[in-house]
Amino acid sequence: MTLSEHRLICTRPFEWCEVHPNGLIFLCCPAWLKRPVGNILDQSIEEIWNSPVAREIRKSIFNHSFHNCNRKRCPFLANTSVPVGTCESIKDVEVRHALENNCDQLPYLPRKLNLCFDHSCNLACPSCRPDKRQATGVELGICKQVSDKVVRQLLPQAQEVTLSGFGDPFGSPTYLDLLHQLNQQPTPPALRLHSNGQLWTKATWNNLKNLHQSVREAEISIDAATAATYATNRPGGSFDKLLVNLEYLSQQPFPLTVSMVVQQNNFREIPDFISLAKQFNARVYFSQLVNWGTFDREDYLLRAIHLPQHPEYAAFRTIFDTIATNPLVIPGNLHHATGATA
Repeated sequence: MTLSEHRLICTRPFEWCEVHPNGLIFLCCPAWLKRPVGNILDQSIEEIWNSPVAREIRKSIFNHSFHNCNRKRCPFLANTSVPVGTCESIKDVEVRHALENNCDQLPYLPRKLNLCFDHSCNLACPSCRPDKRQATGVELGICKQVSDKVVRQLLPQAQEVTLSGFGDPFGSPTYLDLLHQLNQQPTPPALRLHSNGQLWTKATWNNLKNLHQSVREAEISIDAATAATYATNRPGGSFDKLLVNLEYLSQQPFPLTVSMVVQQNNFREIPDFISLAKQFNARVYFSQLVNWGTFDREDYLLRAIHLPQHPEYAAFRTIFDTIATNPLVIPGNLHHATGATA
């Protein structure tokens, strides 16, 4: 029996690969799908891509249970947005064939990579980490091993690369070296760059000129609309420097998105954040606060404005519902942020 054209599916486990610290591989963001499918330091990508766990995850798409997925956190399931949709909307012929024919074992390797294997970042944002991290010693050696495996086993087949779901592409020497390697390729893959924007300067970007036409999207995570809130949510960063770099990036030939992890200390700045985005011709992406081990439970509950039990939840809901249909806004997993749990 084939999958109905109009039945809800997700293409992520059929085209996407996330590479995390120590070589762990996921088929989606582990905040939404927690199960690793293998380790690139111990296995070949061919073994990992069609491992028993990978195949079981794909079967959960076929039977429509999505039982490996966190429906409350996943913005795509919450909003039925790409990569969630119907088979008829899939452009990739091989991916569509796999979904239409319930193929849990795939004859091709992942098309899209999200590289998250290096913590290194020039900032220490509480929504992500308790302190500034820079890989050194053994950790740096492991990052380089993972990077080498990525270059040899994953990049040759990759059509799209995202840097980075973890760390900063310009704050991590490993990631920056990888960008320089891609810059040497005659035809680099499509790039999606996610940065805090502090080190993505004109001078840095001019050293990577072969990548300029490869970028499909840039996301700059900010979490504030004012210098005071930015200093709290992005410690070590300069709001003035950010604005200078945003002005430069807004002139580049790729779409720009600015993002906010919404929390108790910034939700009232949401309208001003949208105004800030307009200055730079940028879209706006909002997301829930996730506890990555940065907060104890009590502190998290004080910050997690998206939880219905939060004393200021009604005020947040009023503000967010007012702007959620703005064409500049991508509501992410906040659009239906009710009943969510810590």
